[in-house]
Amino acid sequence: MGDILKIAFWLGCFYLIYTNFIGEESGCDKYASKFSCSYVEKKAKYDVYYWRNVSEGDEEDEKLIGATVGLAQCKNMAIAHANYIHERWNERAYICMLVKDGRNLEKHRLLY
Repeated sequence: MGDILKIAFWLGCFYLIYTNFIGEESGCDKYASKFSCSYVEKKAKYDVYYWRNVSEGDEEDEKLIGATVGLAQCKNMAIAHANYIHERWNERAYICMLVKDGRNLEKHRLLY
């Protein structure tokens, strides 16, 4: 019985370490996310939103322009859209909405 408790204890410790420090939901301070930085930057699925004339602050200009995986691809999609509509690029003009299990969870932009 003692060996089973030791195994259960170590499995529990491993699970807690994995979920809090290694796994997909281990957190990322850089993006203030509950998900790991690697997941946020390279693996997460995003809906890409673009705000035309962002400096005017009109929420009616918000538009879903597509979906992609990873923050770099999200930003690249927004840049391509700005070029397509002949608008000067503005870092504030896009947002990447992290989507998981059909739910909108977090908003991000690519940070360097």
